[in-house]
Amino acid sequence: MLTNPPGELFALAEARSTRADIAGTAVWTLSGNRQRVLFIHGFRGDHHGLQAVAGALADLTVVSPDLPGFGKSAELEHHDLSSYSDWLIDFYTSTGPYDLVVGHSFGTLVVTKAISNGLSAKKVCLINPITTRGSTSKSLSNRLAEIYYRIGKNKILGSWLMSSGLVTRAMSIGLTKTKRASTRRFIHAQHASYFSSYKSNRVAIEGFQAANSGSVFDYADALTGSILLIAGSQDAVAPISEQKRLNEVLPNSELLVLKKVGHLSHYERPVEIATAITNFLETH
Repeated sequence: MLTNPPGELFALAEARSTRADIAGTAVWTLSGNRQRVLFIHGFRGDHHGLQAVAGALADLTVVSPDLPGFGKSAELEHHDLSSYSDWLIDFYTSTGPYDLVVGHSFGTLVVTKAISNGLSAKKVCLINPITTRGSTSKSLSNRLAEIYYRIGKNKILGSWLMSSGLVTRAMSIGLTKTKRASTRRFIHAQHASYFSSYKSNRVAIEGFQAANSGSVFDYADALTGSILLIAGSQDAVAPISEQKRLNEVLPNSELLVLKKVGHLSHYERPVEIATAITNFLETH
């Protein structure tokens, strides 16, 4: 287990990563001597989003694909939860087995939807799981997001707005909770580099619609295996109250709450997340 700052962990993970594409999916593997772990990243980014966590897991083999339509992976015909679920089941079948499947944010919807459709993952870690259906939220941030992606469909303004560095920086500032200047710089640089790495506006818009319409609660009945939930106490996207309720609903789950962290726990507290993952694997 490594305990370097997030930016250093990211650089170490990049140095360890090797790429091998599988059926149109770009896949990075960080080889280790112990268990195999599959990482599924969140919306609009790519595998880089979880690299700091992967960098801390020096003893584990981490397999980290770009979701279809993001990063270096090819697009799907449709980018809804059903399509991503089918993709994950196929990917897991062809590259598994894995000792643990880890999802962050939108990745938690992809993972849990796939489990409800037959994915045989026995141990799962859900980081900042989506427990509030955005499409029913009346919050200002969600209304602004809906307007943003609606304008994104416009042939004239869409591409400019969707790739706007100002919008990306505003989002990054709004979600970042840490006061540590070096970590804030790291987070903003990550978003500037990878938040617009989708293949087309269609991918981003369909992905938003998928993320906005789902909740892990939709698949709770299928989540009977051992589950580690990791939440941020200040998460505005996935409120802590709903994380606690999810912990109560899932019979074999345990909840780790990271204090003074929001939705970007994977950037702000990668060492604590990696430690929790290691302990979870050792005790389950």
